[in-house]
Amino acid sequence: MARFVEPEAKHLELWRKWVASRPPVVRAIAEKLDPWTLYRIKESGHRCTFRSINENGTLTMDVTGQFNAVIFDREVFGIRPEDIEECELPAPDEPVGALLAPEEVEAKLDTVRRMAGIKPINS
Repeated sequence: MARFVEPEAKHLELWRKWVASRPPVVRAIAEKLDPWTLYRIKESGHRCTFRSINENGTLTMDVTGQFNAVIFDREVFGIRPEDIEECELPAPDEPVGALLAPEEVEAKLDTVRRMAGIKPINS
């Protein structure tokens, strides 16, 4: 298991209190996961951190250039807990980073929309 940050005792206590206050479905998932551990989406191989636990029993995960080589950072929703696994941090010589900054993503998407004959959203 790789933690990308070590929580302080006060953060662990706040997490335990938060978990105890959640609805049963969310609590069951939160008791198995924590926000300091790095996970891998099995299907895509992307390393991810979790953003939220949804009341329908799925996760919203962050896939970022901090731990992957990606075109852009994104949130991926609808991930089932059984579809992720704990993983290690990237190796020191492994390429990581996001090709596009957040503000560049929309501009590039509008270019793709134009090419597909779809009206751009931001132009």
